[in-house]
Amino acid sequence: MPAAPDASDLNIERFELEDANVFCARLIGTHRVKDSLINAQRLSERVVRENRDAIILDYTQCKLEHSLEEFIKIGELFVQHMPAHVRIGYVYGPSNMMHAAYMTKMLHKAGFKARAFDNWDDAERFARGID
Repeated sequence: MPAAPDASDLNIERFELEDANVFCARLIGTHRVKDSLINAQRLSERVVRENRDAIILDYTQCKLEHSLEEFIKIGELFVQHMPAHVRIGYVYGPSNMMHAAYMTKMLHKAGFKARAFDNWDDAERFARGID
């Protein structure tokens, strides 16, 4: 039986960097706005609860069904709920490079250390504070 039209095929791999207080999430599949709003809130709560130093969000295997304007709402959630000391690294793929660039610009304006990367290794160095 085919999935319902609003069913998500998004899978999220959650893990930590070894020897670092960094939470990582690798998003695989199609990411819808309603999923992003829920996940952004949960991620912010988790970062606060676990007192994380940094996060890395890997979108290289993810298709975002967000306009840039819709993605701004996700950024607003981070600005309101994410602790200001948290370093935020985005790893983007060709289809979501502009989303990552716009998000990091927005987070910078709000005082966050945030950067977008085209590869995992640079994002990891940034999250570990080796930049």
